[in-house]
Amino acid sequence: MQAPAFRDKKQGVSAKNQVPAQCRPPSDSTQVPCWLYRAILSLYILLALAFVLCIILSAFIMVKNAEMSKELLGFKRELWNVSNSVQACEERQKRGWDSVQQSITMVRSKIDRLETTLAGIKNIDTKVQKILEVLQKMPQSSPQ
Repeated sequence: MQAPAFRDKKQGVSAKNQVPAQCRPPSDSTQVPCWLYRAILSLYILLALAFVLCIILSAFIMVKNAEMSKELLGFKRELWNVSNSVQACEERQKRGWDSVQQSITMVRSKIDRLETTLAGIKNIDTKVQKILEVLQKMPQSSPQ
């Protein structure tokens, strides 16, 4: 007798803990329509595609950045070369101007000496004129 009673108790306990295989859908209006699941799944797919697109665009930007960096380094080298050329040209021009200034100074000193020489020549010329005048006034003596 104990066996059937034990069996009944066991069945009673297990019958109380069992869950029905399928739940009945609730009768109220809070039930989620099945198209909403598909819409949410579509949004997740769109989000994943947007994420992939962002990754691709980031990679593209990094590649372009590397190319631009190389170009900028090339421009920097060219600018450096041009800067060095301009600096060398300025130094040559400065040396040229220094040479011109030295030549101008030398020409001025020669002009000053020439003016001094001309003043001396004019002084000699006036003395020669006076000597000639004195000689002309002197009576000429005839040689005997």
